[in-house]
Amino acid sequence: MTNLPAHGEYSRYIRHACRCKRCRDAGRRYRLRLGYDRVNGVQRRIDNTQPRVHTERLVARGWTHEQIAAASGLSTGSIHDLHSGRYKTIARTSAEAILNVRLDEAPPIPRRMADATGTRRRLQALMVLGHTMADVARHVGVGASSLQQTADGRWDAIRATTALKVARVYRRLSTAPAPRTLWSEKARNHAMTQGWYGPMAWDDIDDPACVPDRDEPTAPQHVCPDEVAQLTARGLDDRQIGQRLGLSPRTVLRARAAFNIPAGVAP
Repeated sequence: MTNLPAHGEYSRYIRHACRCKRCRDAGRRYRLRLGYDRVNGVQRRIDNTQPRVHTERLVARGWTHEQIAAASGLSTGSIHDLHSGRYKTIARTSAEAILNVRLDEAPPIPRRMADATGTRRRLQALMVLGHTMADVARHVGVGASSLQQTADGRWDAIRATTALKVARVYRRLSTAPAPRTLWSEKARNHAMTQGWYGPMAWDDIDDPACVPDRDEPTAPQHVCPDEVAQLTARGLDDRQIGQRLGLSPRTVLRARAAFNIPAGVAP
């Protein structure tokens, strides 16, 4: 089913012929603004050169079209059309929105994207345990090359769906080292060469400000393995278990590893 604009929007009035009171009011407001602009000589569409050049400067600074759209409040398609020169003019309001995006600000993470920090650390930790990127990729359902680039820190943001899939696979594979094979040893050696950390080094693996624990200590004595096992069996992940027991996610992970408690199946 096509998503209709909300009642009270001009597009609902003009494109979908809705004649409810809110849509009639929207049509009336539009006609009043149009008449005011005509009387005062205000152009509703202007030459697109200045906003197009501005988007080119943003792209040169590493912005994507989706990030420009997110910062300006416009659609990604509008930014594509502007950047490609498909149209010679642009709505004045759209031009103002694009020009208001500052060149010195950090590009936003678009919707449907997630910060890559946690995913990068999870992939690195799995390689520390000897899991090859090819094996992880098969579990996640994406290409090994893409995951390797994420582990290597090439991306600041990744698809939120990929981050979720990696987190789910990580919960299953992070409880124990991979079986010792030639390929698992190569994965471990690569991780060691890169100076990557295992799962228990992170107090909060998703927090960019978190500093890894180089010693990766074993599970503390005050953790009750039965409580962790029961909550894990109910499908809770490490963060949720930690919230219930007053522990950090890393402490829960260390306890599961120490007491051989398999990961849960939390969605």
